[in-house]
Amino acid sequence: MTACTQGIEVDVRLLGRFEVTVGDRTVGGSAWPSRRAAELVQLLALTENHAVARDEVIEALWPHLEPTAAASNLRKAAHFARRALDSADAVVLRQDRVELFPDRTVRTDLAQLLVDADAALRDADRVAAATVSNSYSGELLPESRYEEWTQAARRHLSARRADLLRVAGC
Repeated sequence: MTACTQGIEVDVRLLGRFEVTVGDRTVGGSAWPSRRAAELVQLLALTENHAVARDEVIEALWPHLEPTAAASNLRKAAHFARRALDSADAVVLRQDRVELFPDRTVRTDLAQLLVDADAALRDADRVAAATVSNSYSGELLPESRYEEWTQAARRHLSARRADLLRVAGC
C-alpha cells in the first residue's frame, strides 16, 4: 500500500442500490463500464474479508464458460472494476484468490446492519430490534435479484429480519 492510499476509506452500499465510495469519490449506476465488473465487486463485498477463491468467483459469474475463457473474463472484469474505481488495488488477482481492496478497510452497509441486528438479538432488546428492522434501506442488490451468488446472503438477511421482527413483537 502506498502512502497515497493509506487512510482512504472504502464504503460499499449493497442495500437499496449498489455504489462504492472510495475516499470522496462515489461510483454507482452507469459509471460501471461493464455489468460483470460491478458484479465482481458486489460478490467480493458480500463475503467476509472481501476475498474469494478464484475458482469460486469463476463458478459464480461464468459457470457456463470453459476455464480459459472464464479466467480471461475474470481478468477483464477486474480491469474494468479497477478502472471504474480509479484504483490499481481495487480488485487484486493474487494466486488463487480474488480480493477487494486487500490493503484497505472495506465497510459495507450490509455488514453494519448485521452487526446491529446481532447486538439487538443477543440482548433481546425490543426497541433496538425494531430500530434495526426499520433501518433496512432497501433490498439487497436489487439489480442482481435473481443471481444465484446473491441467494445465500438474501436468505441470511431475510432470516435476520424475521428474528428482529419477532423480538420487536411485530
